[in-house]
Amino acid sequence: MKKIIMSLVLLVSMAWATPASAFGFDWGVTGGLNMTKLKLKGDYMQNFNTNNRAGWYAGLKGNLSLALGFGLDASLVYSQQKYSLDGENITSKTMRSVAIPINVRYNIGLGSVASVFLATGPQFDFNVGSRSWNIASEDYTGTAGMFKQENMTTSWNIGTGVKVLDRVEVGVGYNFALGKVAKSVFGNATGIDIRTNEMKANTFKLSATVYF
Repeated sequence: MKKIIMSLVLLVSMAWATPASAFGFDWGVTGGLNMTKLKLKGDYMQNFNTNNRAGWYAGLKGNLSLALGFGLDASLVYSQQKYSLDGENITSKTMRSVAIPINVRYNIGLGSVASVFLATGPQFDFNVGSRSWNIASEDYTGTAGMFKQENMTTSWNIGTGVKVLDRVEVGVGYNFALGKVAKSVFGNATGIDIRTNEMKANTFKLSATVYF
């Protein structure tokens, strides 16, 4: 983490020392598809298999070009991710959040037509939907199998893509969970055996951005 912070400080220092005329800033609309797979930790890991499920996201994106091919981008998007567990019953839950990914970029020019970029950085997701998910069965109303989502989760993005004519950008990426997205409330219906089952969510992403 210290190395990451030092790298960001270095980029900010470069930006401060670079003449304003060398900066380039674009903003536009972005969106795409996400494919989320849960990772379980604890007792539930033995009872369930996790499946990839498709969701989507959309919002605004800004891209700041710095010196030597480096840059920064940040987005504010509304995201729907679908979680799925396969046990005695296949249960699924749509989680809704406002996500803020912030990436360091390195751009490689391919002439005046296109450029390739590499990007990496943290993402912060703020839950805006229902926090509870009862995974015991679709019609069960007790506390066994009840997971509660965190209000805010942090993850890390890596990705690559291509920008064409400085206006259209397409990319692929992967989002690694740095912390749990949910934890169990009770391990069984009696509420006596309180467990520390946790879920993490890793996500594959396809994105498209149109800059104005």
